[in-house]
Amino acid sequence: MRDLAKDNPYMKMVVNILRTGNIIDHKVTEVLRNFDITHIQFNILRILEARHPEKLSVGEINNGLLFPTSDVTRLLDRLEKRSLINRIACPKNRRKMDISITEKGIQKINETLPEIEKVLMGYYSDRVNETERDIVIDVLKRLNV
Repeated sequence: MRDLAKDNPYMKMVVNILRTGNIIDHKVTEVLRNFDITHIQFNILRILEARHPEKLSVGEINNGLLFPTSDVTRLLDRLEKRSLINRIACPKNRRKMDISITEKGIQKINETLPEIEKVLMGYYSDRVNETERDIVIDVLKRLNV
């Protein structure tokens, strides 16, 4: 069987990007587990926090997700039950929900984010210098068009 990553340097790059993404995902998931929150729930809270105090629709939240899903409504149900978000029927359109982050949701981010940063900084700071970091950021931005 032919090894595409070995034969094609661009495939080797893709495989390494995927492997790195998996490592990062695993490390972040481990931290989030300690705070009883999933990756996608944390992503939703970050989207809402970035636009706070503005309210967002389900569609706007889904568009902002790293990995959009058809399951956003169920995820919002769980966050609402934990008082991390508020959902209110839009006064102009009853079928639309206005969603905002609560103080408890902001507190959850403030507790969690430093731990994520600590784990990831500890992982990368010994392996990648500042110049390499900036090159990686630039290259990934060009790939993410």
